[in-house]
Amino acid sequence: MALKHLGWRAGLFALSLANSEAIANVNHDNVPQYLHIQEVTLDKALQHVAERFAYAYVANPKLLSHSDTVSLNGNYGLHEALAYLLKATPLTYIINDQGIVIKAKPAVEATAIEEVRVKGIRGSLNLSRKGKRESKAISDVIAAQDIAAYPDRNLAESLQRISGMSITREAGEGRQIILRGLNPDFTLVTLNGMPVLANNDSPMDSRTQRDRDRSFDLNLFTSDLFNQIQVLKSYSPTLPSGGMAGVAALSTARPFATPGVHATFTQQVGANQYANGVSSRSSAVVSATKGNWGGLFSISYGARNSQEQGANTFRWRQIPPDGADISLLDDDIAAAWEAQTLWIPRGNRYSVWRSDMRRLGAGAALEYKDTHSHITLDWIYGKLASTRQENHLYPRGFNSTPIIEDKTLVTALEVNEQNELVFGKFENARVGTENRYQQVATRFEQWVVNSENALSNTWRGLGVFGVQQASYDMPTSIRAYMRGESDVTLDYTQDYYFADIRYADDLTQGGFWQMNELDAEQYGSSSHFVYGKYTLEYQPSSHSVWQMGMDRVHFESKTNYLDIQDMLKEEWKTTAVEVPLNASYGFSAHPKLSWLALRPRAVFEAFDVSTSAQALASSFEIDRQEDNTVKEIRTSAFVQHQWQSNRWTFLAGIRSEVDETHVQVVQDDIKRSYTMNNFIWLPHVAANLRLHESVYRLSVSQSVGYPQLDTLTSQVVYNPLTQMLYSPNENLSPFTAYNIDLSVERYLAGVNRVSTNVFAKLIDDIVVSQRAALNIDSLSAYEQFIIADIDPDTIRGKVTPQNAEEAFIYGIEGTLQWEMPVAEVLPLASPYHLGLVINASYTQGDVRYYNENTGKALERKALPYLSPWLANVTGYIEGYALSLRVSATYRDSYIARVDSNTLTDEDETGFEPSLYLDAVFAYQMDDHWEWRIEATNLTNEREIQYSNSNHRPYNTTVSGRNYTLSLSYRL
Repeated sequence: MALKHLGWRAGLFALSLANSEAIANVNHDNVPQYLHIQEVTLDKALQHVAERFAYAYVANPKLLSHSDTVSLNGNYGLHEALAYLLKATPLTYIINDQGIVIKAKPAVEATAIEEVRVKGIRGSLNLSRKGKRESKAISDVIAAQDIAAYPDRNLAESLQRISGMSITREAGEGRQIILRGLNPDFTLVTLNGMPVLANNDSPMDSRTQRDRDRSFDLNLFTSDLFNQIQVLKSYSPTLPSGGMAGVAALSTARPFATPGVHATFTQQVGANQYANGVSSRSSAVVSATKGNWGGLFSISYGARNSQEQGANTFRWRQIPPDGADISLLDDDIAAAWEAQTLWIPRGNRYSVWRSDMRRLGAGAALEYKDTHSHITLDWIYGKLASTRQENHLYPRGFNSTPIIEDKTLVTALEVNEQNELVFGKFENARVGTENRYQQVATRFEQWVVNSENALSNTWRGLGVFGVQQASYDMPTSIRAYMRGESDVTLDYTQDYYFADIRYADDLTQGGFWQMNELDAEQYGSSSHFVYGKYTLEYQPSSHSVWQMGMDRVHFESKTNYLDIQDMLKEEWKTTAVEVPLNASYGFSAHPKLSWLALRPRAVFEAFDVSTSAQALASSFEIDRQEDNTVKEIRTSAFVQHQWQSNRWTFLAGIRSEVDETHVQVVQDDIKRSYTMNNFIWLPHVAANLRLHESVYRLSVSQSVGYPQLDTLTSQVVYNPLTQMLYSPNENLSPFTAYNIDLSVERYLAGVNRVSTNVFAKLIDDIVVSQRAALNIDSLSAYEQFIIADIDPDTIRGKVTPQNAEEAFIYGIEGTLQWEMPVAEVLPLASPYHLGLVINASYTQGDVRYYNENTGKALERKALPYLSPWLANVTGYIEGYALSLRVSATYRDSYIARVDSNTLTDEDETGFEPSLYLDAVFAYQMDDHWEWRIEATNLTNEREIQYSNSNHRPYNTTVSGRNYTLSLSYRL
C-alpha cells in the first residue's frame, strides 16, 4: 500500500497496530493439517479440530447432545474440516476473536446462542487457553469473559488470578500488582499498545501516602471496560522497556471482536458489612459493525462507601518512663524500663478510615477492517474521586505513650518473653484524638491509534501512536486534634495484633476534651505520555518473519506538595480551648469504643483558619515543601527474526535504546536541574517446541527497570544529627535484569491443561544509599550553598544513591485447569460440568538493604513485596443456565519496606499472610437476561502489618464482607 508524504505524527497515527494476527490467521487457517478422527461424538470431533488449529471452541451442549458419531481422516484446512463435520447437521459455525462458535442454522433457530455460551466460565477458559497457547512469549491471558465471571471490582483483582501475581489492597480492594515478587514499579502496564501510568494513594501513613511511582494503580478502572489482559513474563525486543518483572498488556473492547449489533446493560447494587449506605454500579456497552466499519461505546459509573477499621501502634521503642511514677512496679521491671531494655508500644490507636468513592470509566472505539488494512482509534477516560475521613483515638502523651510528665502513675505492668510491654495500667494519662478530612481524585485519559497495513504479499506495516494524561490531586487534607486525661489500660495479652484499650472516662462528652492543634497539606502530581512506534514486518516465506522498527517515548512527571503542621499548638498548649460543639459529634463506628469526633472543616471554620495549605503558607511555618519535574525521552530501535517449522519456533532479536532524563527540583526557591544519559542493549533469544498437545518454551533475555522517581528528585539536605550531607546522584543508571524462563505446557481435551514455568533473574545495578568521604571540591554549587555555614571538618560524609547492589531471584509457577461432566458421576445432571482451576507459585530472592541515614550496609533479606508462596484456587459448576464459582486467594507474608525514617524502632515492616474467599452465583434466565449474586472477602480477612523482623503489632485492619446483586441484559 503506497503511503503519501505525511508528518511523522500523522504517519504513525495512520499506521498503528490493532491486531497483529488479523491477517496472519487467515493464512494459518488455510494450511492443511492432518486429522485422524475415528467414531467419536460430534462435540469431541469439533474440539479436536479446534485444538489442531489452535482456536477456542464454544458451543451450547443442547445442540450437540443427540448427534451421531463422526469420523474424519486426511489433510484438511480449518474451514474445510468444519464444513465436512457439520454438513449433515442443522448447525453452522462462525469464527471470530472469541474462537470457533457453533450455532444453529438460521432456518432452525434464529437466536444467536453463541453469545450466551461465550459468556460462561468454560468459554472464558477456552479463550484464555487459546491466547496462552498461541503466544510466542511465556505469558498468561485473561479473556473478557473470564474477567466478567469473577466478582472483581477492578483490574488489580482480576490480575491476582495469574500465577506469580499478587496485589496490594486498600479498604479490601485491589490496587497495585506485583509480578514475581518485584516492586510494582517494575511491572510495565500498557493499554492498547502504549505504556501508561496513573497514581493514587493510600489514606494510611503505614502504607505510605502520596505515592509517586512508576506503577499503574489499577483500582482506577472497573474490569468490565476491558476485553483482554495478557501478562508477558518473558521480555521481547519489540516490547517497550521498563518491565523488568514483566508487562501487563491491557486491551479495551473493540467492535469487530463481536461483529454485528450488540448491547449489554448491567445494574449492580451492593452492601458492605461496615459501611453505611448501598453501593451501586451501572454499565453499558454498545457496539455495531457494518461492512468494513465498526463502532463501540462503553461507560461505567459506580459509587461505593468503604470502611476499614482496626488497631495500630506507632511501632515499638526502647524508651525510659520519663515523667511517670513507677514506684508501684516490681523492682526488676522498673529497673529494666529505666535501663531502656523494654520495648514500649507507642500510639496504641483505635482507627477508622472511611471513604466515599465515585468511579467513572468510559471508552470508545472506531474500527476499520478490510483484507489489507486494520485501523482502530481507541479512547478511554477514567476518574476515581474520594472523600476520605479518618478518626483515631489513642493515648497521646510523652513519646506517644500514655504518660503525662510528672502526673501519670503506672500501677501495673506485664512484659512477655521478648521484653515487650503487653499490659499496663496508667492513672491520669493522656488521651488524644486525630480527625482527618481529605478530598482526592485521580483522572486518566488516553487516545491511541493502532493500525496494520499489508504493503505487499510479503511486507506489513504496524504502528502505534498515542497520548496519555493522568493526574492525582489532593486539594484538601486537614487534621484537627483534641486532648484529654483519663485512666488507661493497655492489653496485648488477649489479642496480640488487636489490643484491648480501655479508658475510665466517658469519651463521648464534650467537656472531657480540649483543642490541641491543626494540620493542613496539599498535594498534586501528574504524568504525561506521548508514544509512537512503527514496525515493518517482512515475511519472505511461511517459515521466516523479520520485524524491525523504532519507537519513541516522551514521559513527564510533576509533583507539588505543601505541608503545614502544629498550627496553634503552642497557643493551645498553655490555654484550655473548648471544643466547638457544632464541630463535634458522637462517633460509634469502631467496634471496640465510642468517642467524640471532630468535623475538621467545621473546626477550621470555627477558628477562622483556611483549609487551603497554599493560603496558610504566608501565616504559618512550612514544615515540608516539594516542587519537582522529571522528563524522560527514550528512543529505541529493534530487530527480531522468527523462524518457524511445524514443530519449532526460534526467535532472536535485540533492542538498542538511548535514554535522556531531565530532572528539575525547586528547593528554597532555587531551581536545581541536571540531566542523565544512558545507552542500553537488550538482547533476546527464545525457542518454542510443539509436540502433539504439548508446548515447550525457553527464553533468555535482558530487561531494565528505571530508578524510582522519588530517588531522582530527592533534595539536597544537611542533617546536623547525623552530620551527613544527602544529595541525589546525577549519574544513575537503570536496573538491569538477566532473565531465563522455561515453560512446559500440556493441552488436554476440552479446557483441561497443565503448565509449569521455571524462571531466574539476576538483577544488577540496584540503587542503594551509600556513604562516601566528603570532597568539597567535587560538590555542586548548590551543595556548597547548603553547607556554607557548616564547618567542613565536622561533616562525616556524603550519602548518595548508587548503582551498587545485585539480587538473584528464582521461582516456579504452575497452572492446572481440570473439568469433567457431572453426568459421569450423576447421569441426571448431564448439562453440568464440574471444574477446578489452580494457580500457584513459589519464589525466593534476597537483596542487601542499606541505612539511608548513614549509608551503611545492613543485612541481606527478602526483596520488598516478595511473598514466597502465592495461590489461587477456583472451583466451579456450570450448566446451561446456572453456574457457581468459589475462589480462594492466598498470599504469603512479605516485607513492605526497610524505612530509614523508622530504623530506630524497626529493621523492617511487612504484612502477614492473608486468605481471601469470594463466590459468584449466576443464573442465565434466557439468551438476554442474567442474574448474579456476588460475595467478596467472605472471611472478613485481617490485613496485619507487622513491625520489625520479630513481627510486633503495627497496623491491623478489617474491611468487612461485601455482597452485590446484579442484573444484565444483552441484546
